[in-house]
Amino acid sequence: MQAVGADGQEMTVQEVLDWLQRTHGWTVTMLLRGHTVLYDREEDEETRTRQRAQRLSENLEDAGEPGQRELELYYVCEGEDAEAEDARPPLLCSLP
Repeated sequence: MQAVGADGQEMTVQEVLDWLQRTHGWTVTMLLRGHTVLYDREEDEETRTRQRAQRLSENLEDAGEPGQRELELYYVCEGEDAEAEDARPPLLCSLP
């Protein structure tokens, strides 16, 4: 997917969650890039709010991967356990 929001900027985590819900009908409870958790519904409200507002690449620099333009995101949907993440193909995102 082209990870470009309505404003022409890189999508936020919330925009990706909304896209998965709208496109596939999935309620995502956890969104990951590798071992980095981008969103976890089990976190407290303040943490979830911060996670949803982040742009997809915001934590790449901290992880030592600045400038990466292709991301593989993994996700767990409502009613699945964490091992189900391996059963779904990754969501491939191209950043602007």
